[in-house]
Amino acid sequence: MSYNRKIIRTSSYLEIWEYSSPIFSSDNTDIETNQVSLNDKKKRRTFDELTPNEQDERLNRISKTRKNSKWKLQRLIDSNYDNKTSFLTLTTKANIQDRTEFNTMFDKFIKRLNYYIYNSKRRQLKYISVLERQKRGAWHAHILLFNFPYVSHKDLLRIWGHGAVRINKLDSLDDSSNAGRYVAKYMEKGIGQELLESLGKKAFYSSRNLKQPEEIKLLTNENVEDLIQTDDILYESTYNSKVFRKGHLVNNKVKYRKIKIDEE
Repeated sequence: MSYNRKIIRTSSYLEIWEYSSPIFSSDNTDIETNQVSLNDKKKRRTFDELTPNEQDERLNRISKTRKNSKWKLQRLIDSNYDNKTSFLTLTTKANIQDRTEFNTMFDKFIKRLNYYIYNSKRRQLKYISVLERQKRGAWHAHILLFNFPYVSHKDLLRIWGHGAVRINKLDSLDDSSNAGRYVAKYMEKGIGQELLESLGKKAFYSSRNLKQPEEIKLLTNENVEDLIQTDDILYESTYNSKVFRKGHLVNNKVKYRKIKIDEE
């Protein structure tokens, strides 16, 4: 598939990328193949075995991946936010510093909570979760629950069973985009060694039944203004991306705009 326009739509806004040079499917394949080959070579050495420049490069790459995950998280939240969305935080009495152990506890909690609400083992709970370390080193979870019915604090404590529970309705947030920023801020933490610690781990967890942002790719010479017919631009920028042309990486100028969708 070839395209020179990419549009992602959520409940609150459109994001539009205009590429000076069309993107071809072979471009992405060449880039991915080249990156996999390069990464395979670097994975043979630990971080401490890399040169200072290579260490900086790896940290920058991980940081970029985390930033991209933050935008993906915001889009997903914006697409699913409703007036029954709640924000739940789970902490543990024990100082659980092993991420795998905490993940197991978290997954069992989701299963028990789903069964409590729906009386079924089939997962119907809609959620997004971000893990974060406390100052003492223990993991805890921040969870957005969509279309979430009332569950008493006492029952949540019992279902969790490992420590404290704090839940809040997000009534004070005026729209879903604010909810996305509110939760995504927890992903902005972690630099240096924390970036290395997150390598190979999911930036966030989500149920499979969430509504996904709509993505459209077009090959057109029409002006974006003619396509969207709006001037409510929240943010815009121009930058150079990279594409493969005849075996070489070349600059491809990109114009990006984020546009607020008018509420009806």
